[in-house]
Order: sequence, then structure tokens, then C-alpha cells
Amino acid sequence: MHKLKILLAAICGELLKLYYKVGLGTIPYGINQEKVRKEKVIVSLTSYGRRVGEILPFTVISLLRQTYKPDLVLLWLDDEHWNDGNLPFILKRLKKKGLTIRYCKDIKSYKKLIPTLEVYPDDLIITCDDDFFYRRNMVERLVAEYHKDPSHVYTYRAHRVSFNNDGILRPYNDWEMEISGGGGRFVFPTGCGGCLYKRSLLHKDICREDLFMRLAPKADDVWFYFMEVLHGTECVVLPDKGYVYIPLDVFYQYIHKEASLSATNCKESQNDPQIRAVMDYYHLMGSDLIGC
Repeated sequence: MHKLKILLAAICGELLKLYYKVGLGTIPYGINQEKVRKEKVIVSLTSYGRRVGEILPFTVISLLRQTYKPDLVLLWLDDEHWNDGNLPFILKRLKKKGLTIRYCKDIKSYKKLIPTLEVYPDDLIITCDDDFFYRRNMVERLVAEYHKDPSHVYTYRAHRVSFNNDGILRPYNDWEMEISGGGGRFVFPTGCGGCLYKRSLLHKDICREDLFMRLAPKADDVWFYFMEVLHGTECVVLPDKGYVYIPLDVFYQYIHKEASLSATNCKESQNDPQIRAVMDYYHLMGSDLIGC
């Protein structure tokens, strides 16, 4: 059943891309220009390689169609490979619809959050992945939950950290995956579904490139989670109310399995050594997480 759902979602993703490629879908001007908000709402993401021209534009389109218009849809590209002169034509079109593109040092997947935290430390930042088409109320629901209780990080997709009977942290692949609803210190957000952060909810080391690129260079979710834990912030996962996002690149990633960072981390258990590295650096044990 799970494989069938993935297949159906993948087919939906291909149909969505075709829909916009042939010009059937209209793209509105997608950012807020009417209201002055105390806290800006910024949707932040990054991309790389072939995805920049082939997949990312459809993700951006979905972010420009939100019922709650963000104040900024901000794309970070690495300044070694990209500049205004070599952007794909469709991204130049999307800039006219509200997309903002900036360039920074290549810190891999961390580009989707770290530079935005540095530039907008007092605002709400919603991170998204570059290979999903997001539901129109994705931003609206996250912001609404934050306004009810601004002390949490909010996400649509998360796992639950689990321990054995001795309080030892279980391997990542043994955690409870893709939980539906709930919150707490053991809720481990995964960024693909959309995740709302604010810098004041995260540990002071959150932007320390010297640490995250050494301890968890291929696991930004791991770093972000422990920055919540060390600050005493809990994460809440929103209950499932139908699809939140549709994958846009499943078939390519299935054929070229090395293209998917998350698949590589899970299959080869590469998350575990990065989790241990962060815990060792901060002198954390499983019992510390249970008792914190």
C-alpha cells in the first residue's frame, strides 16, 4: 500500500509539471504587498544542479500560489555555480512574480535556512525542499499554529526519536517514522513538508558553519533538531489533513538513487554517525534527552 501511494504521488507530480509546462496553469503574483506584519513570513529554500532548472521552478510556483502570501519567497543558490547571468529563463520569469534569488557560499542543504536566519533573525522562516509541490494552505496553517503558541517549532512531517529500555538512543532507521500529530522534545522535524522556525527558538550555535559542516555536513535536519533540543524548544507536527506536498522528482531519484540525500542517509544509516558527532560534541547522552 505504501509503495502504491508513492507511485500515485509520483504520477501526480509528473502531471503537475506537464500542466504548467504546456501553459495551462496561471502563476499569480505571490508575495504580500498589502499588510505590514510585525513578524515577516519568509519562505526559504535552496537547490542545486539539474534541479534548479528542471524541478525547482514548479516548487516555486506552488509557493507563489499560497492562500497566506509570504512577505518573501527566498531562493539561495551557491555563488560558485550561479549568478544572474546564467539563471534558467523560467526562474527569471518567476522573479517577476515575486521570487527573490540571492547567492551565498555553498554550505549544501544548510543554505535553505542558515543564511536566512542571519539576514532575518526576528522573522518567521518556513523552510521547504526544492522537489515538492506544496498545497495552497501550507503556509497559512503553519503561521496560524505559531500564532496560537509562538514557543514551538512547527512542521508537517516528523519522526519520533526512540530509545531502548536502557535509555540508549535507537538507530535512526528504528525511530517511529512519519508520525501524525503531536509534539514534544522527541519530535524530529524533517524539512520536506515545510517547517517553521524563528532564530530565538534555536540554540546560539545554530549558524556556526565551523560546527555544522564538521559534525553533520549531510544532515541539516539533525543539526536543526539538536539546536532546538539544546535551547529547550519543542516541535509540534501538524495533524494530517490530506496531502500537504506532492513529490516532483521521484522517478529520477529512483533511477539515480545517489541523487537523493535523504535516501542515502536512511539506507546507509549515515544519519547515525552525524547524530553521534553532534551529541558527543555537546556531551549529550540518550538519558540527557529523556530528562531535559
